[in-house]
Amino acid sequence: MNVSCIILNYNDADTTIKLVQGMKDYSSLDSIVVVDNHSTDDSAARLKELDGGRVHVIGSLKNGGYGYGNNLGIRYAYRELGATHVIIANPDVMVTEETITAMKNAFLADQRVAVTAAVPVDQRGREGLKSWKLTGLFGDLLDTGLVTRRLLKRWLSDEPGKRAFPLTTPVAAERCAWADAVPGSLLLADVKAMMACGLYDEEVFLYYEEKILGYQLKKKGYRTLLLLDRTYLHLHSVSIDKSVSSILKKQALLHKSKLHYYKKYLKINRFQEFAAKVFLEFLMFEIWFLTKILGMSW
Repeated sequence: MNVSCIILNYNDADTTIKLVQGMKDYSSLDSIVVVDNHSTDDSAARLKELDGGRVHVIGSLKNGGYGYGNNLGIRYAYRELGATHVIIANPDVMVTEETITAMKNAFLADQRVAVTAAVPVDQRGREGLKSWKLTGLFGDLLDTGLVTRRLLKRWLSDEPGKRAFPLTTPVAAERCAWADAVPGSLLLADVKAMMACGLYDEEVFLYYEEKILGYQLKKKGYRTLLLLDRTYLHLHSVSIDKSVSSILKKQALLHKSKLHYYKKYLKINRFQEFAAKVFLEFLMFEIWFLTKILGMSW
């Protein structure tokens, strides 16, 4: 395996530099590709100082979003560096070399494995969202609602621990589970499998890239494997907050990406699209009321 780590930066050089400095000597990596996604601050100049050796810094001519920027890095790693696999890493993560090695070895589980991932944890060690179920239009809308998501958590949320099975690797026995989709903050992917799915959908600017990728991989017969006892630190939304700080703006981007997923991939009809838009508009009002009127935050 020739593994390249792709790190996408936008106006967040401090966080990106810290991650690169922490990973640049990992023997489990063959290269690191830092993509500056057309930052509006001095990120590009500061990141250029990292360029050299196994670290490659490239710039985008526009800020085309998460998928566009990561695709730029993936193509560069594949064509220029001979990468067979890529780690997609948000700047706001910290991961040990042992976890990366375990993610690499997990590809031995099945020839159809296209993505492996670990469990995100916060600074207190609390586990975050591990994976998603691809539930279709109705289930996905219910999982979006603030109230419905909590009332129907038992049926909507994924519980990979209940599907756990042992996987013996050259390093250790890992407790794993198959998943439909995993968070994009840190994952290891087979480049050719991603290319077979068209890489990330560049029509999506931010959010929902993971479910779209999971949907495409599953459709092509590939599989995603989650390592249940391997973790990485994710300082959730640190990078996103620097470019999209308002919760209403974030929610609007999320809804736009959802509708794109529903129309392009789930092939919903006009009636379903209308119903989805009405439901999502109600959610926007709900969030506006809770944040602007009641002053709540989360």
